[in-house]
Amino acid sequence: MRRILVILAVALVFPAVSLSQDMELIKPGPLGRPSLVRGEGEGGGNWEAPISVYSNPDIELFVSENLTLGGVYWDGPSYKKDGTYATYIYTFYKTDHDCRVHRIPAGHERDLKWLQACAELRYNRRLVQVDTRKKTIAIRQVILMGSDGFPHPELAHNSDTTIPLDGAVNPTLFHAVSRITGMLEAELRRHPEL
Repeated sequence: MRRILVILAVALVFPAVSLSQDMELIKPGPLGRPSLVRGEGEGGGNWEAPISVYSNPDIELFVSENLTLGGVYWDGPSYKKDGTYATYIYTFYKTDHDCRVHRIPAGHERDLKWLQACAELRYNRRLVQVDTRKKTIAIRQVILMGSDGFPHPELAHNSDTTIPLDGAVNPTLFHAVSRITGMLEAELRRHPEL
């Protein structure tokens, strides 16, 4: 499987990330849907319940419960001051359709190696920096995973990609980030002292 998923990673031209191969990032649950995700923090973070922020027939996006239970203490001040926050967004690929549409380069749509790689892709974790005032999402890190939920160093890449926070450009990410921002704002209303 790792050889196959490398094909997807090679399509990303970002520098590699230093990552421990034995650190599981997602604990798959029934039918592959994440039951726990590794949150932020020292030593790789704690296991936390995933909160669904977007779903369609092909993919489901999650954040860790830390976003609402503890993340507000980290991101609240910067959000109030600059309208920015950072979080991990976890993607569960229910089918290979999204991978086929967004990860296979033009001219390779029928290439069996690419098709097999998409069939084996199950999870993605992105570190994003959201700027609600500039209406942008900066993708800082991308990690692709197979069904085991373990990162493979060759599938982890730093990124310097910034995209507009626009429903027409990337409706999936736009809807997920809109929901995440709403959750952060709700927590800030509950904790006005921050």
